[in-house]
Amino acid sequence: MSLASPSERNWWDLPVAVHEKVWLIVAVATGLVLFLMMPFWHVVGRQNSSATSYRVAAQTWYTKVNDWVKTAKVGSKGVEPPGTDVYLSAMRYQFYPNSVVLKTGVEYRFHVSSPDVNHGFSVHKDGATAQKVNFQVVPGYDYVITMEFSEPGVYTIVCTEYCGLGHHEMKEGKIIVEGGR
Repeated sequence: MSLASPSERNWWDLPVAVHEKVWLIVAVATGLVLFLMMPFWHVVGRQNSSATSYRVAAQTWYTKVNDWVKTAKVGSKGVEPPGTDVYLSAMRYQFYPNSVVLKTGVEYRFHVSSPDVNHGFSVHKDGATAQKVNFQVVPGYDYVITMEFSEPGVYTIVCTEYCGLGHHEMKEGKIIVEGGR
């Protein structure tokens, strides 16, 4: 309720003041610019991930990851992929396989999916975001994210989407990058 009632009862029939017109124009113009900027920035700004994605059933995905691990070389440090494709499954409250061994200077295609709930996929080194990737992993989709590591070291995969009570423990995924091709 206003502090003082309008002197005229038909206040909506009164002409709009100049300063109100200016603010309305500014508000509508700002809304239009922001609305048009979203698709423009997606295409030109390359801010949104334009990763390739495929539909996949949860059980099919888990079987695919298991089959990939069987064909890969499993060593004491982790799983070494036979090619440049890396398959990861984000599931409560772990990444499978837990540790992947890669080489510097090689462009890898990470296939990431989840059989249960939404998870996050963010790659960190020494506590700081290393690969500038923060991706939401949704069940039912195989997301293909291309990455190349320029420095050797141990990179941690962190879940950045709340996935349940054990979410805070879901930072055990590792990418061990070794020098040389």
